[in-house]
Formats: sequence, C-alpha cells, structure tokens
Amino acid sequence: MLDDLLLFVEVARRGSFAKAAEALALSAPTLSKRLAGLEARLGYSLMIRSARGVMLTSHGHAVYDKVATQLLALNAQCTELLNPQVRAFHLLCPQNLINGPLYPVVESFQRAYPDLTLHIEPDNTNVLMSQKRFDVIIRVGTLQDSSCFHTRVGQIGVKCVVSAQADEVSTLFMPFKAEQVPDSPSWRSLLARFDQVSYVGDITLARQMVSSGLGAAILPMTEVAQLDQPFHYLGEWQHMRPVYALWANTRKPPAMVQIFVNQLKAFCADSQVLQGELCEGLTDLK
Repeated sequence: MLDDLLLFVEVARRGSFAKAAEALALSAPTLSKRLAGLEARLGYSLMIRSARGVMLTSHGHAVYDKVATQLLALNAQCTELLNPQVRAFHLLCPQNLINGPLYPVVESFQRAYPDLTLHIEPDNTNVLMSQKRFDVIIRVGTLQDSSCFHTRVGQIGVKCVVSAQADEVSTLFMPFKAEQVPDSPSWRSLLARFDQVSYVGDITLARQMVSSGLGAAILPMTEVAQLDQPFHYLGEWQHMRPVYALWANTRKPPAMVQIFVNQLKAFCADSQVLQGELCEGLTDLK
C-alpha cells in the first residue's frame, strides 16, 4: 500500500495523471489501474478525474494532508541510498604489510579522500570476519573464509634466510605455524639442517632474529627487503604466498571499496616483492 500511496501523492501534487506517469516512468494506464486498486482497498474515492486534470475528494485531501510530507521525505531518503555518502572506511591488514610495503597505498588513498575517516586495524592474525567491522581485508596465504568475495592482488615469495655475519646456524625461527607451510621433500630437507625450530609468531620479529645473527628464519620477501645487512638464502626450499583483497556481501564491490582495490592492484603490479620476485642476496648456501 505504501508504494500506491506514494503514487497517489505524486498525482495529487502534480494535478495530472500524464505528468505523474512521466515523472515516475510509468504508463498512464498502469498508474490509473494502481490508484483504482488503492481506492478499492481503502473503500472510498481519492480523486475525481476530468478532462481538466485531477481534483481531490474530501477523503483525498485528508489522506494527502496526513501522508504526503512523510512519504516524500522517505522516498527522498530511499533515493539517497542508491548513492550514499560514505564517511568512514574500515581496513584490516597484516601489521608488517601496512607498516611496510603497502603503506603508500593507504597514504595515496587518504590524500585522495581527505574527508574519509580511516579505521585501520593492523593485525597478523586471521580473525573471524563476523567479529570485525570491515570494508576491505588484506590477507596473505590460503583463504579460510567462503563468506566473502575476493580478488588476488599479488604474491610474496618466501625462503629461508640467514645473516652473512651469523657464526653458526643451529636454530630456525618460524613466523608461520606448521600447517601454513606445505610439506615437501625440500621443506623436510631444510628442517633437518637445524637442531631446533622456534615459533616466534611475528614476521617482523623473525627478521630481527636474523639481523641479530641468532639463527635463520623463514621470511617473506617483504621482510627480506628490509634487512639492513648482507644475507644468504639457505637451502632449496621456496614457497609462494598469494595476497588477496576481500570484501563482503556483493560480487561487485561498493564504489569506495572498488577504488581502494584498484589502487592496491596497481601498486602491487609495480612492486617486485609483491609479484613473487626474490630479493638479491649473496650466494645461496645449499
């Protein structure tokens, strides 16, 4: 009934079926049929049709006065929903990426939209999406969630790295959990070289362990590129981790999400370490 009442209000304020039908993109017969059905549901006539236009009945005036202002305001608000003014943008991203190689994307996005309030949560853990508010999530590695749409924006190479100044290499520092590393003969061969494997739980911390000469570490190239001293790659093992941008609900992202994802893709396409290339080290230690 609300839709038909709005049609009645539009006809009444224009005083013509033809003008209202044109404004509403409806045919005049369809509009007339809808209003006749409304009058049948109400049990009284709302308007008198004549060659000169439309004249409201007493009931019609009463209905118009009661609902016109509210219905027109509600219709205007519904129209705004087709192109809402977004004032905030929520981003979840691994801490080492947002503080490192992906920072220029965020900086460029904020400069382009200075009135947009950014809410950025740097976090390396794969949180449940249902527990976080987000517009975009950036994730690295195998995706576990099927509730979101996603696009691949790049990939990051991962290898075992050791400082060239390290005296001995008996410990391997692991920033990844065992299930995040695919099993293979080259992986088992690499593990066999170490007396102990320590899980450190943070990629940046693993890089600092290498820089301090405490041992070797499994590092993505985004961290290797930030090493402040010469290094070797240790062993044959190598792994690629895909980088994804995720968003919720619709296959086609909302406008602001699409803009951010496009900027992210363009940036990753120009970055060697975000396209799976290895950083240049010293001779590999086989």
